[in-house]
Amino acid sequence: MKQFGLKLVASAALVLSTSLAWAQSGTLQGTVLETMNSGGYTYVQLQEGDKQLWAAGPQVELQKGDKVSVTSAGWMKDFYSKTLNRTFADLLFVSKITKK
Repeated sequence: MKQFGLKLVASAALVLSTSLAWAQSGTLQGTVLETMNSGGYTYVQLQEGDKQLWAAGPQVELQKGDKVSVTSAGWMKDFYSKTLNRTFADLLFVSKITKK
């Protein structure tokens, strides 16, 4: 059981470090997998290659399949959106979402 816990922690650390490394450049580009507007924000699930993440920023109109770039600001863990009644395990807050 202890080995399972260690493997789980190692896997979570790998996923988080991959996401953080992806976001360190300041600007990310990806394809919209899912999007929703609520409370003046746009929540968007992005994919670039085999990496996926959720981001939130100022409200813009997006559709699934759109190509976008985002300017990263900071990560929030276990972020609860009252307006969506949803918790995001890891959410990247961004200052800008630009449709390509």
